[in-house]
Amino acid sequence: MDKVLVEWIDTSLASGIKPLEIAAAVGREIARQRNLPLDSSSPRLLSRGNSAAPRGIDYTLDLIGASYERSLDSSLRRHAGVHYTPFHVARNLSEIILSDTETGPICDPSVGGGAFLLAAAECLNEAGEDPERIVKDLLWGIDLDPGAIEVTSAALSLWASTTNWVIPSGTLVVADSLRSGKSAFKNSPELGFQIVIGNPPFQNQLQEQTVRPIELTQELRERWSVNAGAYADTAGYFLLVALSMLSRNGKLLLIQPQSILSTADAKPIREKLNTEASLCGMWIGGPEIFEAGVSVCAPLIVKGVVEEPIRIWEGAEVIESEKTIKRTGNWAETISISQGIPSVHLSGKEMRSQVSATAGFRDQFYGLIGHVRESQETSSTMVPLVTVGMIDPFRNRWGKGQFRYAGSAWRYPMVNLETLGKGNPELFEWVKSRLRPKILVATQTKIVEVLPDPQGILVPSTPVISVECPSEDIWKIAAALSAPAVSASVFSEVAGAALSTDTIKLSATQIGSIPIPKNDDFWVLGATFAEKAFKATTEQLWRKSLTEMAENMGKAYAHESQELYEWWLNRLPKWR
Repeated sequence: MDKVLVEWIDTSLASGIKPLEIAAAVGREIARQRNLPLDSSSPRLLSRGNSAAPRGIDYTLDLIGASYERSLDSSLRRHAGVHYTPFHVARNLSEIILSDTETGPICDPSVGGGAFLLAAAECLNEAGEDPERIVKDLLWGIDLDPGAIEVTSAALSLWASTTNWVIPSGTLVVADSLRSGKSAFKNSPELGFQIVIGNPPFQNQLQEQTVRPIELTQELRERWSVNAGAYADTAGYFLLVALSMLSRNGKLLLIQPQSILSTADAKPIREKLNTEASLCGMWIGGPEIFEAGVSVCAPLIVKGVVEEPIRIWEGAEVIESEKTIKRTGNWAETISISQGIPSVHLSGKEMRSQVSATAGFRDQFYGLIGHVRESQETSSTMVPLVTVGMIDPFRNRWGKGQFRYAGSAWRYPMVNLETLGKGNPELFEWVKSRLRPKILVATQTKIVEVLPDPQGILVPSTPVISVECPSEDIWKIAAALSAPAVSASVFSEVAGAALSTDTIKLSATQIGSIPIPKNDDFWVLGATFAEKAFKATTEQLWRKSLTEMAENMGKAYAHESQELYEWWLNRLPKWR
């Protein structure tokens, strides 16, 4: 957005001018530049207020919605998950879905500033459709915010009008798509919409500002016949809304947080879509598309059965990748394939048959805070607390640097079992049950990173996962978890769940579902080198042992590949 326009918007807000009046001023300036009349026949928005937007700016129609969004209260936007789509992204995504689709009615179930409908209008016009028919018959939209509908109506009117105003009628409505679907319209297309496209609000259920009431979650489950988990982002339900609005062989493309691709709570949504429609493409947008910094994607879904490989597009420019993937029902694999991660699919007896995996939650994290002390001496009542940052592959960095825990920097964090036992007996029992031979697994890492604890003296700090097994199996389990094939396989399963699209975020349940190696001889050899890596005192010996472990575990899992080994070795953290 032009710097002059930004400054004018901020100044206008400071002087008490309302968001719709700011958007109206931008709309009037565009109308003036296009020699359109400003009278009773003009869109309703343009009659609001009497502010004048700065002149000398190259105004585009998407700036009406962008100005409105910038004018909204930031806390309101965060609570509602409102982040309007940059027009060039909307245009590029619209070209994907419209490029080989017959002309038919298009709906955006959360229109916001109208970027997607404007983009679709341009695409349809370039394909030969008449602007007036496009705006009056082909473009439909829903939004909870009456201001968003007013802004979108004005923008489309300005786009289609030349001498006389072309005003949408009955195709843009104020409603809640999650509750109404296409019944929000009095006269929606009888056969449904050919295309549903847009950017629904993101409402992360792990953030206090956007969490929805449990009553609404239950209502959405019942309304759309899906038993999604409580933490499924609200944006995921819009995929089901869109599916219900489609005509036979219709297509949908809605921007989503990448968590939709892999989280367990969203799995029922993915399964329902896979049952009634086909994923035929995926846009991997990354974290830089919106100011909120959320990593985004957009599944391209066709109602019905499609056999072709799944196509992949990447980045703000929506460039198609040369890579495609086979249909496996695993949406997260699109991220791993786009990042060049070797394709590995493991099967067989699951690790849960030999281990138990446990992860603490908020209660464990916050419950320990008052019982952690800085101390270098381990004793029967003082045991080391290990955070994710202290774990490197087979290396314990406790005491070797400054690490964050509970908002403070620590070097030697110790849990005082004596005060914990007196102050929180239940948590004390949980900690005691962790003081046994185990492997600690970090999260948000580029490969699966483990720290064996054969003596059973370390306390895992949430979200570190504790994988517990008989002491004689420590090195075998550690080697299996560290196998390159396991890292590549789980990446394709959980991609999108982590803070970064380039890292792995495993849950205790997912660790239990990892298959164990089928060749025990090579597994034993891999375990031998895993123990050597743990005991290594130099970088050279550590890296050599890890390389030998990786090669033997490749044979144990029957996934030997130079590409796989090099990918894994390049992701190893530096010796530190």
